[in-house]
Order: sequence, then structure tokens, then C-alpha cells
Amino acid sequence: MPTPVGLRDPAAMLASFPAPTVAVWNGPAIGAGAELLLAADLRIVGPEASMAFPEVGDGELPCWGGTQRLTRAGGVALALRMLVVGDPVDAGELARSGLALLDADPEGRADALAQQLSQGAPRAQAAARDAVQRGRDLTLADALRLESDLNLLISTTDDRAEGIAAFFEKRPPRFTGS
Repeated sequence: MPTPVGLRDPAAMLASFPAPTVAVWNGPAIGAGAELLLAADLRIVGPEASMAFPEVGDGELPCWGGTQRLTRAGGVALALRMLVVGDPVDAGELARSGLALLDADPEGRADALAQQLSQGAPRAQAAARDAVQRGRDLTLADALRLESDLNLLISTTDDRAEGIAAFFEKRPPRFTGS
């Protein structure tokens, strides 16, 4: 069932955020909470994390993209098991399926990842994210063309020039997002 008129889809809002997003959790993510987590670009879980979609047991479906994001991120077999049967998955299975990175200290790992992301070139990060997100729904030839087009767009940025200069000067780059 689509989101009722007048209500915003928070998962779509998160998925469309221009910068890479990171979700961290170490407990149960059920239904809408799981859909929000799937909308993030990178997911880190602690050992107590789990994910479940019980909606079918209530005669409903996830309505914030859960069926599609779960299928794309975890595969058809896992999606059907979770969505149709209602089986929850634990942290280990979330990691093995590629849905999330398992870490004993998920908050610490997320802080380190956020620091790493903050050091990167924002426009290049956005282009890489765009290439992955849009490219997965294209033919290989079209996805390669998209990658090439995005690469051409970022080749004219100040950050690209800074990255090359920093490489040759053997120093860390100082990206500005321009």
C-alpha cells in the first residue's frame, strides 16, 4: 500500500539525501524501522542487531520501499524469506548477506566512518553513490556510460585538481566540495 496522501515517505527522503548516509543499530529493527535502515547507503550493526518485516502477518506490506530495497541489497531468497515468511534475521546473517557490516562497537565504527567520509571529496562521493544507485537498474553498457558521464562531470571540479595536487605533493588533500 502506498504511503497515504499528505504523509511523506521518510525512507525515500533518506535515500535521496545528497551525501552518503550511515545507519547504525544494535537492537531489533522491525517494519518501518527496518525500511529506514535499508534506505541508508552504509549500515553498521552491533551483535544484538536484528531485522524483521512482520507486515504480511498483519495482512499488509512494507510501504516505504522495504520490498525493493531489501531485494536489491540482500537478494531475492532472503527478501522472500523475510517478507513472505516473516523470518527475522540476526546480526550475523545481516553481515553475511551483505545488508550490514557487523562490528562489536558499531557506534565507534560509525564515528570512524563518518570521520573518513568527512575527509573525502563530497562531489566525487555523491557521484560514486549516484553511479551505484542508478547504475544497478541499468544495463551494463548504460551503467558504464553513466559512470563515464559522472567521471567527466567531476573531472572539472576544484576537488579533483586538489586531489591530484595532493597526490603529487605527497600530502593529504583538503577538499572543499567545489
